[in-house]
Amino acid sequence: MFSSVARVMLYYYLPLLDHPPFQQTEREPKRQISPQHAMSVAHSSAMSALAAPRYHASRTRQVSRPRVACASSSSASNADDVAQTPKAAVTSRRAALVRAVALGAILRADDARAIGFQKELKKRGPMSDDAYARTAEFEFRGERHEGVKYVEISEGKGKPLEVGALATLHFECKYRGLTVLSTREARTLGGNRTISEPFQFKYGTLPNEFTKAAKRKNIIGIGAEVRIDPELQELYVVKCVFNGPADRAGIKPNDVVVSIDGVGDLVNKPIQEIGALLVGDVDTEVELKIKKGGSRAGADAPIETYKLKREVTAVAAPKREIQVDGGGGLFTGGSGPKPPPLVYVPEALAGMNVGGRRSFKCPADVGYEDVGEGEIPPGADFVFEVELLDAVLK
Repeated sequence: MFSSVARVMLYYYLPLLDHPPFQQTEREPKRQISPQHAMSVAHSSAMSALAAPRYHASRTRQVSRPRVACASSSSASNADDVAQTPKAAVTSRRAALVRAVALGAILRADDARAIGFQKELKKRGPMSDDAYARTAEFEFRGERHEGVKYVEISEGKGKPLEVGALATLHFECKYRGLTVLSTREARTLGGNRTISEPFQFKYGTLPNEFTKAAKRKNIIGIGAEVRIDPELQELYVVKCVFNGPADRAGIKPNDVVVSIDGVGDLVNKPIQEIGALLVGDVDTEVELKIKKGGSRAGADAPIETYKLKREVTAVAAPKREIQVDGGGGLFTGGSGPKPPPLVYVPEALAGMNVGGRRSFKCPADVGYEDVGEGEIPPGADFVFEVELLDAVLK
């Protein structure tokens, strides 16, 4: 700010340094410039110079050029005036310098405020447990839940969320400090662009799916789903059941099964025969040779041997759309990321107003449970943030 004004001042006052000013006569007494007067004049001059167009400043310089003094042998006063011209020029140059310095003193203290640097930056660190409140207890999966910890990020100033209202909101799921699911980036377009897709549902009623225990299918085995990749000609692990034998042993998705109990060349065997090798009686052992990461990890990927005990594992039922009683059909926003069941719990969003934001410490039992979602693994806790955009009571 100060450098810009200084350039304008030099542009405005340089002609005074190149050309002598108007002549001063002895009949015009020289005025002493007080600091207060200099600051006032400097401020007025600077504002005029900033507001005036460039061509106006140039025209002013032309008009301000001194008139050629006509020396006459019959006029002694004119000769005296011409003789005093260098002294007057020095005085005018000093006045210009005083004005520029005074202007700098005025603007230097306020230049930060003038360009908006007065805003204070607030660093947000991790919140202590004392900052969190807990929701009221609620029923979930046929059992009594103690409630979920939450903190108000900002209190909305809009209308309150009422039972039966159609709630529109944005949500984000953060795992280990990274945003892994968000309705603000629900769809990916060309050119690496994304668009948001807010989530809508009827607030106040827990969907029937979450009022009873989750459906699980019990299977005796190692708790891993495998599939043949026809392109890479590999038998790879699709997923592992949370806390199952394979999961506890450290087997991960995309690991390749090289052999089962010494039987190799698995890609050329029917999938039913492979399944028969994995299942068996409870507490019986099975030996697997696993290539960590498969061919995607390179030719030097290590091959490790695992000895697992077969046990009864509960496998989640296939995913299906969540319906709401009396809600006019499916919950909208189904093409975007799947929200955790906590969003449907009335006690979780109770007391929110439109425009408000709330952050939850979402445990796995009201989150993505033992199934997981995207980059959130099964059985993992995460941070769930909600922003209420609108609430329409029909």
